[in-house]
Amino acid sequence: MERKTAAQKVLLSPDVLFCISNYIDRQDDTFNYLFVNTTWTLVMVRQLWKSPVWKTAGSYQKFIRTLRGRKSRFSYGVMVQRIIFKSHRSYGNIPDYSTLDLKLISRKCPNIKHITIANPRQPFSVTNVSAMLSSAPNLLSFTVLNCDNEWLHGALKPMREGLCPKLQHLEISDWTRNWAFDVLRDVGERCKNIVSLKLYQRVNRMDVAKMIVKSFPNLQTFECRHINFAGLQGLITGAVKLRSLTSQFEEDITDEAAESLAFAFAKLESLRIRTIHVIDFPKFSCSLAKHQSCLRHLHLATVYITDATVEKLAENCIYLESIEIYMCFHLTDSALKALAKHRNVHLKHLMIAYNPRITDEGMTNIATHCMNLRNFIVMSCTKLTNVAFINITRECKSLVEFTIRNFPRQTLASIVHTLATRNKGTLRVFKAYDTGLKTIDNATNHKLNSVALEKLAIRCPLIKSLVLKCQIHESDGSSLIKTFKKFQNLEELIIYPPVRFNKSNIKQLEKHKRLKEVTIINGLTSDAELFIEECKNENKGGICSNRIRVDKPNKPVSFREVSKASLRACICLWYRWVTP
Repeated sequence: MERKTAAQKVLLSPDVLFCISNYIDRQDDTFNYLFVNTTWTLVMVRQLWKSPVWKTAGSYQKFIRTLRGRKSRFSYGVMVQRIIFKSHRSYGNIPDYSTLDLKLISRKCPNIKHITIANPRQPFSVTNVSAMLSSAPNLLSFTVLNCDNEWLHGALKPMREGLCPKLQHLEISDWTRNWAFDVLRDVGERCKNIVSLKLYQRVNRMDVAKMIVKSFPNLQTFECRHINFAGLQGLITGAVKLRSLTSQFEEDITDEAAESLAFAFAKLESLRIRTIHVIDFPKFSCSLAKHQSCLRHLHLATVYITDATVEKLAENCIYLESIEIYMCFHLTDSALKALAKHRNVHLKHLMIAYNPRITDEGMTNIATHCMNLRNFIVMSCTKLTNVAFINITRECKSLVEFTIRNFPRQTLASIVHTLATRNKGTLRVFKAYDTGLKTIDNATNHKLNSVALEKLAIRCPLIKSLVLKCQIHESDGSSLIKTFKKFQNLEELIIYPPVRFNKSNIKQLEKHKRLKEVTIINGLTSDAELFIEECKNENKGGICSNRIRVDKPNKPVSFREVSKASLRACICLWYRWVTP
């Protein structure tokens, strides 16, 4: 870029570029900006190296080689801020981590802020993880899955000694759910900035709850697997800064017991409750609704909850904008009517799953009054027909996500046609799963084919994720591939194709400029499978992130597509560029 104008000079300022780069949400766009100017290159490389992704052994080895390089153009290690040690098994050759690699990362990457360890087996021993944490003074979040008590005591020693003073989020998921809380106490007392705590554990004693409250004075978000009355009482009354609570209520939390604590729920902005009780909580819900003035998100997985409870919450929770109703078998249209009446245009997110009583009448009320709905998710609600969904797509024109599971294929076709004519172009996620059975709903003659999908692509150009596990009326594979290429911003595609894609189809599909994840279920010819396998064997860098999975009856087989197209289609292609 030539420095001719003042505007161009401003765009060459690193400070301005750092601000601009925060708004770039597509990695392939970042690739394009690499070559504008050397200043842009420095800023964009730093953005790319913030959170490396290793989906194959090849990409991981390139990362390690770059860290070891002595003549690298940039100090890549200091740019790394997030490390996720996770195996992406769908990609075949998974990364093989070693003790030497962990030591290299600890030495070369002093600015790591986020660490996730999916499985603390070798080389993630107590000694290695402890050393890594000791060299990460700027750590903000730490997540570990499938660990045990002995591992926690040793590996988290740096936290217990105060070597991670900036830590804000801690997530521990152990396979036994039987580890001592002294580790948690020590970490909390030394890491006073922790505001988010997630445990795969029971909080079933008052002393445990009080310990959590005392050790984590700034706690704002808390999640545990189960909680009883003693634990709930100690936590909800003691954690004065708590804003989000997620847990399953145990049986000793009765309606009367919960009612006595309802006043303490007033500070919550997010509440996710699971219960297995055979009764509703009318007294608790009534008191909760009266005291509640901050609640914005509510998730209810309570089998016996009634319409009256939802009505009270909808009427009194004046800031409620997101509600999820999961396996609430006794709710009827009255609950949706109450939401439509009291939350109307303020409702932004609605999820309903596994309800046998809600009908088109209730959903039509949502469509009529909740026109600002952004996310709509419905799963297995047997009494809903295409009328309900057509009304939603027609009236809620600013939908960003539309997910529907286990409905007749003709209903899904009607939804696509309506979205293609009424959506304002805001849709980013569309997921459709049919029942696999022939529909008995003949209210519409719409078909889901290439023409319908092309109209959707034109109307909703921002779609990034497209899942079509449903019947598509199309006999020409090439036509279908051309249609998918018209979804210009598509990054993820999952499809149950009506015809088997051949080698030529796959070559066309891999030319998509943004597509990164592809899953084809039982839909490739033998020559296409052979082509993918050959590309896989010829691949030396392991840099392509596209994946094609073929599910065959009784024999699921996974393939990883190796693209030879432009670098836009490759998530980890930047490893090739930065490797000396």
